[in-house]
Amino acid sequence: MVKYIEFQAVVLAGGKGSRMTELTAGKTKCLLPIRNMPMIYYPLQSLEKAGFTETIVVVTENIKKEVSTVLDKLNLNIRLEIVAIPDGEDLGTADAIRYIHDKIHTDFIVVSCDLIANIDINEILNTYRKHNASVVAAMFPSPKISSTFITPGSKSKQKPEVDLIGIDDTTNRLVFLASASDFEDSIDMTKLVKIKKHTTFTVYSKLLDAHFYVISKWILDFLVHNKSFGTLKGELLPYIVNKQLSRSPKLPADDKNASVVKVDTREDIFRFAVRNNLDELIRKMSAFNDHNWDLGDAYHGDIIRCYAHITDKIALRANTIQMYSFANSPAFDLPLHNIENNVISPMATVKTNQVTASNIDEGALIDEKTSIKQSFIGPATIVEPKTRISDSIVMGNVTVKQRCIIQNCILCNGCTIEEGTELKDCLVGAHHTVSKGSNHSREVLTEMDRLMEI
Repeated sequence: MVKYIEFQAVVLAGGKGSRMTELTAGKTKCLLPIRNMPMIYYPLQSLEKAGFTETIVVVTENIKKEVSTVLDKLNLNIRLEIVAIPDGEDLGTADAIRYIHDKIHTDFIVVSCDLIANIDINEILNTYRKHNASVVAAMFPSPKISSTFITPGSKSKQKPEVDLIGIDDTTNRLVFLASASDFEDSIDMTKLVKIKKHTTFTVYSKLLDAHFYVISKWILDFLVHNKSFGTLKGELLPYIVNKQLSRSPKLPADDKNASVVKVDTREDIFRFAVRNNLDELIRKMSAFNDHNWDLGDAYHGDIIRCYAHITDKIALRANTIQMYSFANSPAFDLPLHNIENNVISPMATVKTNQVTASNIDEGALIDEKTSIKQSFIGPATIVEPKTRISDSIVMGNVTVKQRCIIQNCILCNGCTIEEGTELKDCLVGAHHTVSKGSNHSREVLTEMDRLMEI
């Protein structure tokens, strides 16, 4: 890959999908189908639309071959370097970036494979450029889901993860980032944010941290030398956000060339933060100031500067069963991705003319007298005669026998639905068999020991 460009892009696609194991027990998370494309297609297409010609895709060793095969079929113009990290270790997102650090030579973008968004990447990059930032995090309004939308599976609702995101009202500086679960009933923000620097800020609990970050190269250098950070969102970024509110320690004159190997890097992050002397000189010679309540230096002289880029674009992270189901529903619109409905692979066999607003993948066999409405039918799936499937996701190598009725369900890889079965709002796990003539509603049908293996 070309090394010296303004930004490199990294797509993290090695996650196991710990919040949706019913789906990922039989299918790699980044390859789960959304409409008629694998999940990873969406962030890759967004990067391509923004003008990126190449990106690094990080996967685990055991799925590298499968992911490579699927990506080769997507007809994307962006060049992909697929890099594998060890799958036997419990590596977080920061660990993954650290592992591939020798491939990153510039400031870079990190995006999760589960971000499904109508996103203008260049707007986010311009925020980064404008302020010569250390980090810019993309934030979206949390998706609004109608009360009538039913997620296939158990009636019990998974409690959503709530982020607390503090943003300066005037400058959009990101001044606080944490999970609500880290705190008890109340939070004293005066102890967490320097009020003299940020006199007015808002703490949001309904913004979506998109896991789309623009990061300065010096932060990667810091991460490589400090191995105590395992995750980006949960550990490294809150630390960086907090440190921007601190004053850079003044080093003794005879210590300026000291090796960072000999110091406590966790306490000496400012040794890694790169000052741009030309930028500082230009700011001092201009009337620019990012705050209007005093005559202090622009950015208060902060070397570390973190920003939130808030947009009203459509976005979600397909990292739970609910969000995955919603991403596949007609209620979620993705105008920029040009995803077509009623796409039937030329390598599929369809013997019925009752296919409406559905996608049928290669190798599928849809028998006669069968109705398919607003559904995705995966590769090598067999649907026998006199069966009706609507508003459902049917993954690969599934067998649905004759006279079945499937409504608003997710059927995972390799499962079998025996003759005469009726399923409504259900999730059927990988390789599970639903017995003949049974009737189920709002259930998860799977072998629990299969989930325990993940």
